[in-house]
Amino acid sequence: MGWFSKSPFGHNEDPVNHMVKLLSDEAEKAGSPLTESEKEYLATEHSDHEPPTEGLEKKAKDLIVRIFEAEPWDEFERDPKSFGNSLQWAGDSRYSNIVALAEEVSCEMTGRSSPPLHGWQKISDRILLVGCGILVVLSMFAIGAVGTIFFGWK
Repeated sequence: MGWFSKSPFGHNEDPVNHMVKLLSDEAEKAGSPLTESEKEYLATEHSDHEPPTEGLEKKAKDLIVRIFEAEPWDEFERDPKSFGNSLQWAGDSRYSNIVALAEEVSCEMTGRSSPPLHGWQKISDRILLVGCGILVVLSMFAIGAVGTIFFGWK
């Protein structure tokens, strides 16, 4: 996806409602459709004072995992109104319950694929980082020296 992209949603379309519809469709495929009150809860603005029921949270997270696993990760093959792309646009206007759950699932899924570095890997990673920083500073000095020699900079 480019740095700047135009929203695939029109002025009258709400990405949050589109995400709820996609989740509802997935729930129907799974054989446990969402009730109207569950759909309304998922579309409302996220609040820590009104946490979802344990059953709805687990059900929604399981469905979101299924959706994310079914979607292609290649940005050129993805539908502009896919669940993942809708998440990008839904988080801009307001932070709804479905956006909060989808972000939580996304963080859990990406956390599994890249564990934190430990031991020698962590040390070598830090050494490479410091070494690259020193190399950048030395190259800046070299550029300054070459400029002074050839162009007489002071």
